[in-house]
Amino acid sequence: MTSIDTRAARAADDLTAGGWALPAGAVGTHRFTPKFEAVIAGLQARLTALGGTEGPVWHPPVLSRSLIDRAEYAESFPHLLGSVNAMDEDADGVVLAPAACYPVYPGLADGTVGEQVHFDVAGYCYRHEATSELGRFRTFRMREFVTVGAEEPVTAWRNGWIERGEKLFAELGVAVEVKSATDPFFGPGGRLMRASQLEQDLKYEFVAKVSPEDPGTAIASANCHKDHLGTRFAVRLPGGDTAHSACAAFGLERIALALINAHGDDLNDWPALAAALPTPGSPA
Repeated sequence: MTSIDTRAARAADDLTAGGWALPAGAVGTHRFTPKFEAVIAGLQARLTALGGTEGPVWHPPVLSRSLIDRAEYAESFPHLLGSVNAMDEDADGVVLAPAACYPVYPGLADGTVGEQVHFDVAGYCYRHEATSELGRFRTFRMREFVTVGAEEPVTAWRNGWIERGEKLFAELGVAVEVKSATDPFFGPGGRLMRASQLEQDLKYEFVAKVSPEDPGTAIASANCHKDHLGTRFAVRLPGGDTAHSACAAFGLERIALALINAHGDDLNDWPALAAALPTPGSPA
């Protein structure tokens, strides 16, 4: 067993001992208890208030293979993509959703949007992570706020979500470091290569500890996609220019783990703002 595996096993045991999760029998998966799910429900409510929406539209956990191919995800990250195989060889091909936002784009494809449109979405996602580290879930829930429109307001919107994210985590008592990073949205050959993406400040991650020995894990991000997805899905502005897009993504299980790491196993010991998250049996 490697040091990473040992550390992951120790962190998983701590989750079980704290009443948060149980083993599920596969790498990168857990069975979560009502105690853990109460925290998830509270996070969802906080994010809904932060986004000023009525709540997310839940997207299905599978996508058509044609959608994910059009987005070029499979060409860039085939090792993370999970496919669904059926006994019926004539069945339409589907893949497991690697992010919650992709189903937004078929509804906009080959059409025109105004200066800016907004979406609040959520879904179960899958990425075939090769590590057993806590937080590197293979199946997980993602909450995303998405905007599509002209470049300037889209970029300003993304920057605003960096500020909102910092405020949210400060209120929840989770220490985060905002770091420039790279993103799996861009296609093969790197029309936006890693160095270029970093130079353009297209992706920022909120990095926090999800266990005592964790060096730091991205629990949320704020991203500009430039016109990549607008080009792939032929989304235009009224004047004919290609639309830009951006998203703010929150990994619900990872944020819950960061809260547990920061405040311990007893919800009664959490600070006032974090303790406002409902406990099992209380109204959502």
